Amino acid sequence: MFQLFGFGGARCPRCEHRNGAAAGYCAQCGLSLGAPGSDAVLHANQWRLSEEQLALFFGVRELSSLFGGAARRLQVPAESRAWIVQSDAFTLIPAGEYDSTAFFARLPALLPARPAEVLIARADALSLEFDLPDLASTELLGVAASLRIDIALGQPDAFARQFMRAPGAVTRAHLHALLLPSVRQIALEFIGSRALRDMDANADLRPELNERLQSALTQRLAPSGLAVARVETISLRHDKRAGGDAGDACIGTLWLGGLPAQELEQHSLERMKQLDQLYDEEEWQRIRREEMAARHAHRRAELRQDATLEKAELGHQEAERLQALRGRQIDLYGRILEAKSRRQALDHGAALALGELEQELAQKGAHRADEAANWEHVRALAAIKMRSELELSQLNGREQIQLAQQRFTHQVHLQSIAQQIESALLIDDEAGRRAQLARLRQAEMEAAQREAQLEAEQHKAAWQGLMLANAARKREAERVQEWEEQMQLARQRELLRAEAHKDEAAQVQAAEIAEKLAALRRGGAREDAIAQQEKLLRTIEADGVHARQLQQQSQLAQLDALAIEEQRQQLRQLEQEAQWQRDLLAMAQQRESDYARWKGEYESLLAQQAHAAELARIDIDRAEKIGSLSDTGKLAMAAGPNAAALAQVLKVQLQAGMSAEQIHALAALAAAENSIAPLEAMRMAQDSVAQERGYLEGQFDRDRRQQLDLINLQNAAHAHGLSAQAQLGVAVAQALQPQPGGGSAPLRCKNGHAQRAGHPEDKFCAACGAALQP
Repeated sequence: MFQLFGFGGARCPRCEHRNGAAAGYCAQCGLSLGAPGSDAVLHANQWRLSEEQLALFFGVRELSSLFGGAARRLQVPAESRAWIVQSDAFTLIPAGEYDSTAFFARLPALLPARPAEVLIARADALSLEFDLPDLASTELLGVAASLRIDIALGQPDAFARQFMRAPGAVTRAHLHALLLPSVRQIALEFIGSRALRDMDANADLRPELNERLQSALTQRLAPSGLAVARVETISLRHDKRAGGDAGDACIGTLWLGGLPAQELEQHSLERMKQLDQLYDEEEWQRIRREEMAARHAHRRAELRQDATLEKAELGHQEAERLQALRGRQIDLYGRILEAKSRRQALDHGAALALGELEQELAQKGAHRADEAANWEHVRALAAIKMRSELELSQLNGREQIQLAQQRFTHQVHLQSIAQQIESALLIDDEAGRRAQLARLRQAEMEAAQREAQLEAEQHKAAWQGLMLANAARKREAERVQEWEEQMQLARQRELLRAEAHKDEAAQVQAAEIAEKLAALRRGGAREDAIAQQEKLLRTIEADGVHARQLQQQSQLAQLDALAIEEQRQQLRQLEQEAQWQRDLLAMAQQRESDYARWKGEYESLLAQQAHAAELARIDIDRAEKIGSLSDTGKLAMAAGPNAAALAQVLKVQLQAGMSAEQIHALAALAAAENSIAPLEAMRMAQDSVAQERGYLEGQFDRDRRQQLDLINLQNAAHAHGLSAQAQLGVAVAQALQPQPGGGSAPLRCKNGHAQRAGHPEDKFCAACGAALQP
């Protein structure tokens, strides 16, 4: 189960025995090295945890070593739960007191001679308290929350996969550091989507917050094997400050959801003012203006980021604030849908969202004669917007859950490394401690790089969220357009229905005239009156037949066209909705694949670290084993390239410890092995030495002769150069002297050198040796 198991060179926390550098278990008692110190668990063998611990886990080389001697007993109290893990199988240990025989007789699935890991957890939940002073309502008014969350161990196998990477313990401080970001995010989304007046009027505010926290944390902590037993909101309060800043004096406190019982004695009744007493109408107007300014600022930021998606990087707090605003919009749209009239929606506090929807309808020119029809249109538009906001909220919620799980897993890994560093500092061997610390520092550097990658993934997710928001706004506009087309088709159908009503009215009029004519006949009226009524009836019937025929033909054509248009619109709507759902599914699958890739890379990193640690431990163990072997064993276990060198070193070490007689005997043995007598071997050695000496002397003579030759050659060249310079100087001096024969030029060789005057017998030039022309 443990991937980084034990610390070689550390003293055993149970028996204080010092172990080797590569040991994973204590050589004396079999306990895993690096286990957390606990007198009750390790020494008294009573598996009872301290008040600050949720779980404790360690390993043993053999399961039977839990009992030590035969008379030692194991006690599992009722307030603890314990599991034995062998071959990834978890066996629950019932509460009670056991000796070795009764323990293995009651649990036959456990093997005494096999290694095992022990997981001890609290039977009850561990209470954690969180103080969140920096929350804000939708009006940006500060709200402080005090929460108590009870955490218990859920699934032991999931807990082991997440936390049992090395022997250690999960304490209250560890859980508080792990859960604080998630608790703050959930509380911020809950408080940030509600107005202060609505929270003050809601008597069930704290139970609703408890339910939201418990459901969200249960979903996030289930993969880690932790369960949320209970969530209690101790207090929710709003403090009005004199200057509006957190450091200013508090001039009034509003307790949301009721005042806690423990606060009644600490706060006087004068400080507990009602909301209307804290803020007058002028202050409420200022708060509304600030809220609208903040909403407009967020909207402008969204528009700027939509315009430059490649530069869009939302901060973590900004994203949380936007998610809270989205939740507020969903709540307001839901109130509009639940209201039956405009007045009821205003009474429910949805005036802001209702004004935006009415303004949008006015811009589109969607005016209606009656207020009921206009209100139905407002509700339809609110339903469309609420659907878009819900889709965005669900996708962003899943993304936030995945990011929270990534941060949670990374934080657990960092805490595991910190625990291992603390255990490594207890190693007595300096070299072993440095090696372990170097490996752990490398793991910390890799974890820091992984954290940078998580930040990059978060920025990438924010960029994808902006793209999703743009696509959702586009789909929302398409839905509004589809709704307007449906309204247009409905109006056309109403017009056709009105024409049908007119036809029916004409038929009723003809029937009335026919009835009047029959009455006249029965009453014996004059023939001219009857003829007039018959003429009128025939005229009406003829006009009605002609009109009905034309109208029926027109209505049939219009109904056919309307049906075709409705079918076309339905198909187009279904196609657009299917495409949008496919896009949403593709985005969700992409995020799932990114999360799966991250998880695979993280598990691969942990496996590589565990593999590197195991290889280092194996090398150290092999070196120690080779060092403890005899000389023959060292030669047998040494690697091939090192075997010859090791053999030569051992031979020299052996010969260095021999006496003169032993060396003489060794030489005689070597001579006997080669069938040569000692005198002959000595003579051959002397001959070899003489030959080597003669060779060296001959080489020395050759080198000396070569040096002499080089010196002679250099002297001859130098003398020749001096004589040539002297001849040249004489020739130049003679050439400068005046000639007796007048101004005739001296003879020269083919290289331009002047001949000596008064020497006609010269055959060669004295300067260069070239042949002279006669």
